[in-house]
Amino acid sequence: MIASVIDTNTRGTQSIDRTLGVLKQVVAHGAHGLTVADLVALSGLERPTVHRIVQALERQGLLTRPDGSKRYVLGDYCRQLAAAFADRADLRSVCEPILLGVAEDTGNSAFLIGRVGFESICLARVIGSYTVQVLTVNVGMRQPLGPGAGGLAILSALSAAEQDECIRANAKRLASYGSLTESMLRSLIRASQRRGHAVIGHYSAPGVIGLGVAMRNASGAVLGAITTASIDSRMTRAHQQLAATSITKHIERVQSSLNML
Repeated sequence: MIASVIDTNTRGTQSIDRTLGVLKQVVAHGAHGLTVADLVALSGLERPTVHRIVQALERQGLLTRPDGSKRYVLGDYCRQLAAAFADRADLRSVCEPILLGVAEDTGNSAFLIGRVGFESICLARVIGSYTVQVLTVNVGMRQPLGPGAGGLAILSALSAAEQDECIRANAKRLASYGSLTESMLRSLIRASQRRGHAVIGHYSAPGVIGLGVAMRNASGAVLGAITTASIDSRMTRAHQQLAATSITKHIERVQSSLNML
């Protein structure tokens, strides 16, 4: 009887692990979505197993297929979960004074960037006072970790193993960002780690240079990044240093609140 109970529990846990693994793969591939065939190849599971899993996730609102498409993307319930987490964590409220301070110091727009799987997402934005504003990043916009300043800052703050996992997962998508390659991205990561902040230009938005600083809590977990961006003629070395100093200063001022997240 004891052996039977243990065996049943193991099978149940395995089923949960497989289901969450499939969901994570869809999360990692963003709005592009994945077909059942894609999920079979990525998960290593049998097609009937994957088919049952995606049907169950679809019934629960965690996955959906747009009309006429064979690709699964995140369902409406995932958005509800994300909204509930954001409200609980209150990261946007904590970071609002950072964004306002950076926009005032630099004259540029400032952005709060979070992480969703292998992607970055813009959670909040404050517009600066300079005549020309870079507003190519809207709240809710997602892209692979790396091509943008926030995603690069987050990626650079992760462990080497996590970096490798993210880069492998996004490898096929990098070329659509100014022909960015894996080797170029790894070089950008090393440069970001040396200087303590990320600087990247032209890949995500031609003619634009962005700068980002990662945020951590007391346990060392990466919470996201604060970024700012402007046209390349304005983002001189001196202006980049001004932006990096401003972001770091304002993050330090709310660090105690970040430690509670």
